[in-house]
Amino acid sequence: MNKNIKISLALIILFMVSVLSLFINKLTTPRHLSETELKLNGYYQFPNPREFSNFQILTSNNLMLEKDIFKGKWTLIYFGYTRCPAECPVAMSLIKTLYSTLESKGFKLDDKQVLLFTIDPENDTPNDVDKYAKAFNESFIGARGDRPMLLSMATQLNVMVVEPPKNMHVNHMDHLENHSNNILLINPDGQYVGFFRPPFNEEKFLLTYQSVVTPR
Repeated sequence: MNKNIKISLALIILFMVSVLSLFINKLTTPRHLSETELKLNGYYQFPNPREFSNFQILTSNNLMLEKDIFKGKWTLIYFGYTRCPAECPVAMSLIKTLYSTLESKGFKLDDKQVLLFTIDPENDTPNDVDKYAKAFNESFIGARGDRPMLLSMATQLNVMVVEPPKNMHVNHMDHLENHSNNILLINPDGQYVGFFRPPFNEEKFLLTYQSVVTPR
């Protein structure tokens, strides 16, 4: 094989590799959606990120968490509870699938996290809710705040939380059944930027999440 043929083959191979690389890059690079497209796919983004005050909540082994936990990470927050019969498992399973899909596609997860905040502090201990969260993914964090802290966070993050009746018996759950089922998104600056609304769809959730968290 003469030199010219070798050069021609090398150029053809280089061209094919370049085309294949561009194709793979297109497949794995998330598309940035417009505000209208985001809404149509179940995500509402605020015109301006919203600030909220500091908090103190507990996770396993009574480890204290504060607002600085959000710094440098995209955080999904879900307000639920361990005795939740349907909505909470569906939402947490959706986030679990999101993480599994991102991991399988080679996306880094070290700048992402998930926080499950119990709306049933009268019955969920910090260990209970953290164990519940980690049953979906070992990296997920479950935490509990006292009732005043819960109400403060819920108010600032536009989450509907109903206070229990004063003479509540242990198994009372009526006040928990109408809780908000949105999945909230906090940016790496610790600001509330938007939320994902039910009914949830795995493909739409993945599409909108990647669109929002991927740098432009």
